[in-house]
Amino acid sequence: MDIEILINQIDDHNECNIIATKKFNPKCVIFIYKEENKDLLDSLIKYYNNYLPNIKVIDYMIKEGDYLALNKVINENKNKKIVVNLSGGSRINSLQLLNICKVNDIQSVYIDIKNKSLYTFDEEVNIVNEEFEELELERLVKASGGEVIVNTSDLSDKEDLIVLTRAIYKNLDLWHEYKQRLYDSNVFLHDRDNPKIIRIKSSLLNKKEFDILYSILSKLKSMGGIEYNKENNDIIKVIFKNEYLKSFIFKSGTWLEVATKNIIEEIKEIDEVKSGVMFLWNDKSKKVKNEVDVIAVRDSIPICISCKDSDKYNEDALNELDVYSKQLGGENAYKILVATKEPIKLAVKDRAKEMGIGLIIFDGDEEKLKNNIRDFIKKS
Repeated sequence: MDIEILINQIDDHNECNIIATKKFNPKCVIFIYKEENKDLLDSLIKYYNNYLPNIKVIDYMIKEGDYLALNKVINENKNKKIVVNLSGGSRINSLQLLNICKVNDIQSVYIDIKNKSLYTFDEEVNIVNEEFEELELERLVKASGGEVIVNTSDLSDKEDLIVLTRAIYKNLDLWHEYKQRLYDSNVFLHDRDNPKIIRIKSSLLNKKEFDILYSILSKLKSMGGIEYNKENNDIIKVIFKNEYLKSFIFKSGTWLEVATKNIIEEIKEIDEVKSGVMFLWNDKSKKVKNEVDVIAVRDSIPICISCKDSDKYNEDALNELDVYSKQLGGENAYKILVATKEPIKLAVKDRAKEMGIGLIIFDGDEEKLKNNIRDFIKKS
């Protein structure tokens, strides 16, 4: 039947409201919200104006537990074809709305995104499997009052970075043995006047380091990423043809973000993947800037991934991932920390398990990483 009115409750995360709107395609959506959610209401109205412009939006501010106000909204519309969405809002209001719907013989629904289930409450409870229309990351964030302002996903498509990334994770032991040398300012001299130039003091390198360096320089030159020459017997001058390559090499952990993003993209269940995602979020009327290394989306649920190319991550890294995940997807969001080594502190593994965070060690095996991520999502 054609639905005239869908009643939604505004929540911190409104993907269920958007999905319900797309499924039932009503002529009008009524939003019930609490005073403290006024900013979210404004964001949702903008969202509907931009993405669902043919749907009329009406809003009612109702305190939690105000049965009379909820009942009034239903009574004013019960002669129309309406559906009440119980997925968001406070539990008390949802239970009261369910009772009001039963009394007035009105259909109410509950959407379980994670399990792809639609619950309908009429004379009895029906549960059906449902392939809901999927929401992209940017729309998921906007629907809950945030805004994606930048992502660096395009880096993972660059051929030279793909080659470098694979070279690193196929030789992880070698990488971990020598990567700290990249940050030795006595060896690698950055030109203050020209950020595309570095000079390498080769006399400070042992033979193995020197051989590895020349192998890398030759490969990068053959790919058109750099030019290099000897200024004298001690100094090698390297000129980068672009800024992203230099940043990739000298910014710790960037390769792991690229590897994780590219490998996750190959998992067929994943709908979208972005890396280096920076987003703005409302926090007590102030805009707060946050960044997540990799974010994937599966069936409109975000998978937030933190990447650590070390063994020195601790509870602070877990807490940060937990906070950002809840901002982006609430309790439904998947949380994963991908690291190249087991944590120094054994307690970190126990704490990750308690927090529902998948701690996955990447040892360079692409299929193993894909399977571990896939298994964690299935079990969560």
